[in-house]
Amino acid sequence: MLPETAERTQREVDIHIALGASLIATQGPAAPEVEHTYLHAQHLCARLESPPQLFPILRGLWNYYLVRAEYQTAHALGEQLLALAQHARDPVMLVTARSALGSTLFYLGAVATAHTHFTQGIALYDSQQHRASAFLSTYDTGVVCHSVTAWALWYLGYPDQGLTQSQQAVTLAQQLTHPYSLGFALNWVAIIHQLRREARWTQERTEAVITLATEQGFSHWRAMGGALRGWALAHQG
Repeated sequence: MLPETAERTQREVDIHIALGASLIATQGPAAPEVEHTYLHAQHLCARLESPPQLFPILRGLWNYYLVRAEYQTAHALGEQLLALAQHARDPVMLVTARSALGSTLFYLGAVATAHTHFTQGIALYDSQQHRASAFLSTYDTGVVCHSVTAWALWYLGYPDQGLTQSQQAVTLAQQLTHPYSLGFALNWVAIIHQLRREARWTQERTEAVITLATEQGFSHWRAMGGALRGWALAHQG
């Protein structure tokens, strides 16, 4: 009901960004509603001059396409994120961009390059600076960098270093008291234990994931935790 001014458009964009983060947490990153919400926000941004919200919008779209395995689209969005971050010289944006590019390159098979992006992100990360951004992007980017580079290290032949990184991700997420990031970290440390064929530890971590996801309504983590828990139980007979 407000007049169609730039201020009104700005408020509507902010609402869509918050809605997008909520949909990722409750419906899962690949839910159609996630794409619709962020695309509408991107459309609204076209009416504004140099909108600062473009970065979290592109980040939300990147997450959607990554989880749907549309990796070339996700990679292009990751490159846009890095260009925006470098132009702004913003360390919070830079860590987010490194996290996005690292994750995409990992799934594209460029594991060593992905690890480099994660290492650069971890070097720039500051938990106090990044705390607020986690609530608009759903994940804490430091947790993501530690978690996914753990898997990269396993592929590169360093399983012990990978386990250390994933455990650091869990500790960081617990210190942040950010439930969705904790679900991310617990799920990924469970994957590392699975890769190391440590069935009992995989079960323990997935039980924690399922409990957290059930309490918080995180359907994505509940589903992934259930699959990993099934593997752990089967390998224990």
